[in-house]
Amino acid sequence: MIQAIFVTALLTSNTAVSQERLPVEVIPIMSAPSLDYATLFEEDIQRERTGLPLRFAVPTAVAVTPATHGIWEQLDGNMVRWTYRVTCDNAVSMNLGFGRYNMPPSGSMTIMDLSIDCQIRPFTSEDNKDHGELWTPIVPSNEAVIEIVVNNSEMKFVSENIELTSINSGYQGFKGGGDRGSSGSCNIDVLCGQGDDWWNEIPSVGVYTLSGWWTCTGAMINNTSQDQTPYFLTANHCGVTSSSDASIVVYWNHQNSYCRTPGSGESGGSGNGNYNQFTNGSTMRATRSYTDFTLTELSSEPNSSWGVTWSGWSRSSSTSGTGAGIHHPSTSEKRISFPDYSTASGEYWNVNWSEGTTEPGSSGSPLYDANHRIVGQLCCGSAACGNDSNDYYGRSIGLSWSGGTSSSLSAWLDPTGSNVQALDTWNPSAAPTGACCVGTSGACLDVNETLCLAGNGIYQGDGSACSGVDCLPDPDCPADVDGDGFVNVSDVLTLISSWGSNDMDADVNADGIVDVADLLIVIDAWGACE
Repeated sequence: MIQAIFVTALLTSNTAVSQERLPVEVIPIMSAPSLDYATLFEEDIQRERTGLPLRFAVPTAVAVTPATHGIWEQLDGNMVRWTYRVTCDNAVSMNLGFGRYNMPPSGSMTIMDLSIDCQIRPFTSEDNKDHGELWTPIVPSNEAVIEIVVNNSEMKFVSENIELTSINSGYQGFKGGGDRGSSGSCNIDVLCGQGDDWWNEIPSVGVYTLSGWWTCTGAMINNTSQDQTPYFLTANHCGVTSSSDASIVVYWNHQNSYCRTPGSGESGGSGNGNYNQFTNGSTMRATRSYTDFTLTELSSEPNSSWGVTWSGWSRSSSTSGTGAGIHHPSTSEKRISFPDYSTASGEYWNVNWSEGTTEPGSSGSPLYDANHRIVGQLCCGSAACGNDSNDYYGRSIGLSWSGGTSSSLSAWLDPTGSNVQALDTWNPSAAPTGACCVGTSGACLDVNETLCLAGNGIYQGDGSACSGVDCLPDPDCPADVDGDGFVNVSDVLTLISSWGSNDMDADVNADGIVDVADLLIVIDAWGACE
């Protein structure tokens, strides 16, 4: 009640409040219960044994609205700001769930840590979804600040249509600073040389949170229309359902910026990947415990500047070789692993690793065949650095292809009804290539136009090839009609033999006719070409 009176008094004052942020001590705060790490880790051992997804946070149910909590202040002009703090004294990260989110056109909401060093991009009316929810990315701190700025005329609307319903206190993974958490040192960063041939597929894989407290891996997957519908394939046991699908937050390109030597202490330590590229919200399309798959459609396409791709797939009963697995072990930076074999075994692919491994958090990640096409997603297994145990991937593309639309993949991945057995990866940012002439020596490269021009080359056009292009520069001696490096009597004779014609080789001045003007140029340039 005291808070409500303070808010009213502040807003009815005619004095404009500075747009500088309020002192931290003035902002009302809600504290989530402290975390019992020992008990949580014991529970996590049991969760892993029973095949549950990796838990990284503990949720606290709340009912917070701008009408009941926080503080409003008048800004310059007609804008007002609402601010509130949430904290957990021993958490390593925080994320928030808004069970009601309907932002008016003038409003925006920002989530940040106290230092404002970590600040999630503003959420606006463009983030209003049919499901009416909003789940935020993590803030790598034990405290988060919520700010909503809106026109004074829409303050009441915000108070009635924004409600914080879950505070999620993180205790592992998704950390910040030098203590981000790590995966086993035997894992291989995607920036290592082993990943060079997989850069069409690597950007399609993302780590995600669900309901703010558990996590898995998944991948964007192509469909036969190749229309960039944001289908995201993961595992059924990860818990994406028609009631939790709106809470998904997928992080893209969370990977170390360089290759850490596999097996080194650095490879087993904290990475430097960012969490600033994310997509939130989805609608579950199909799921089935048999082959352990879930296909959900994200509420929006990833930003085109992030370079996210759509992986291809194969319905074959063979992986055509060893392929690869791309995943986020323990929610850490993206890694790539290579099997020494992957064989069909009932509804699963039985996989043993020769390089790299998987860990909790890798669940739902794609297994690719030798042709770079998804054949399934990680279900279970006990593989880890230091053992030679196997993993099992659901054979969803082959065995859960046909059936009802809510329990099979064909209706979603083959909307054209083509009945194809395989589809390649779709990379919307991959530019077509062509021949690029570089320098004056006749050197040629087959690259895209952007790379050619960046290297000061001369692009020969999309689809051209070095095998069909002459990159040697034209001679800088137009009077050398016969091209022998000298201007002499043989050039005069060649020119006379074409007299009166439009022979391009003999038409030295390129005026359309071989005549006395060309002869005079030849005589003037007499001697060796320079």
